[in-house]
Amino acid sequence: SIWDGFVMGGGVGVSIFGEFRIATEKAVFAMPETAIGLFPDVGGSSWLPHLQDGVGAYIGMTGCRLNAADLIYANMATHYITSEKLADAEDALRSITIPKDPAAS
Repeated sequence: SIWDGFVMGGGVGVSIFGEFRIATEKAVFAMPETAIGLFPDVGGSSWLPHLQDGVGAYIGMTGCRLNAADLIYANMATHYITSEKLADAEDALRSITIPKDPAAS
């Protein structure tokens, strides 16, 4: 997934378990329900406890917002790219040829 703006609620749930999570300088990650005293949904209780250095507990208890640097530090984002380079990255990904599975023949 590519996080190039707000990543909240369902956006967290559908992207946090992806193998590649790319953040840009525009990424703002939040779980606003925790800021008003509700428990994290979208599977948050599954992955929050596994974040390093108590970051998950902090997010779950404060409802804070995280930027790209925070996401990289917490290993929530696997990669960083500036948003101006996204089009180039997407073009490069589209140009990759995936070989057919020989077992499927």
